[in-house]
Amino acid sequence: MNTELQGIAGAYAEAVLDLAAKNQEEETVLKELQLINVVFASDKDMQIVINHPAIRANQKKEVLKTVFSGKISILTDNLINLLADKRRLDLLPFIESGYRELLNQRKNIVSATLTCSEPMADNNVANIKAQLTEHLGKRLELEVKVDPSLIGGVVLRLGDQVIDGSLKGRLKALEKSLMNV
Repeated sequence: MNTELQGIAGAYAEAVLDLAAKNQEEETVLKELQLINVVFASDKDMQIVINHPAIRANQKKEVLKTVFSGKISILTDNLINLLADKRRLDLLPFIESGYRELLNQRKNIVSATLTCSEPMADNNVANIKAQLTEHLGKRLELEVKVDPSLIGGVVLRLGDQVIDGSLKGRLKALEKSLMNV
């Protein structure tokens, strides 16, 4: 996505978060945005209706009302109706991610992903999380993934920073240094 669209999605995310904060609905709105995006991603017919340029905004809003009536707050309903009117429903996944980032910033939460070659014991994950939390001085949301292609070790992704302690990463570094000889 280009920076102009990121800016647009970010502006929507910030406005919605400000409104949600006034009503203390920050977490509720995040869950609703996630629900909407899951529905859009999993239903091919919904994707066609939402993205089709020949379908008018009021027709899209009727479909959205039918699908999400009683399942989302007034704030989230107003957001998707506004996006339908502006023909910007395609921004919803980016609004969700921007909203989550802004909410985490306000709550002093850092998101990280720990990828390991095989499932880790819960106590090992807890130890890593505790050490990172202490080091960062912030609360940490740690997502743990398994990727057997790493062969061994772990890869930690913290924002745009990557710490590669995997065997695969070490082998690639060794290969690169050997190629430079």
